[in-house]
Amino acid sequence: MVRKFLNLIVIIIALVALAGIVYVVFFYDFIGKDRVSEEKKIFSPPEEIQEEGETMVLSSENQKGLSTGKREISQSEISEENLKRMAASFAERFGSYSNHSNYSNISDLKIFMTNTMQAWADGFVEEIKAKQGSSDIYYGVTTKTVATEVKKFDEGAGQAEILVKTQKRESSGTMDNAAVTYQDILIFFIKESNSWKVDKAEWQKE
Repeated sequence: MVRKFLNLIVIIIALVALAGIVYVVFFYDFIGKDRVSEEKKIFSPPEEIQEEGETMVLSSENQKGLSTGKREISQSEISEENLKRMAASFAERFGSYSNHSNYSNISDLKIFMTNTMQAWADGFVEEIKAKQGSSDIYYGVTTKTVATEVKKFDEGAGQAEILVKTQKRESSGTMDNAAVTYQDILIFFIKESNSWKVDKAEWQKE
């Protein structure tokens, strides 16, 4: 009796397993599950798609920056521009003076001069003072830079020449009767202790 009961249980289990296999093979909708998965991808929330795209797309401004670009400025170009500005300022101060200023236009520039030119400046001021007459009547010249031009620039050799075109306003007695003239000055630079210094300044013939 017990043996027949056990055989019956085994048969029932086998039938259940067989029914499961038949259902899986003939009735389970694998295609439908795949379709749901694809639909989930297609209809995913817009914000998810946007987040994924943000890391991939370049903005129009970025694309413009990549296409245009900027030319790199060389160190020599920077040095030349610095020297031109220095020469312009030097020429204006060097060429502006009055008989009431005690030639400070020369002495104030000595920190920008080489030792050789400093010695020249000291001698020049002493010579002019010895020749100077009465300073009761005002006399002065105001110099302004009009343009600059690099005549020579050799950073390796530490030598440069800058031509500065200037406008001069010469006044005598009062500032109202100023006479305007134009004169160029050629300024020679050399490098001392890694700094550019003025070694010579020559006014050109008008």
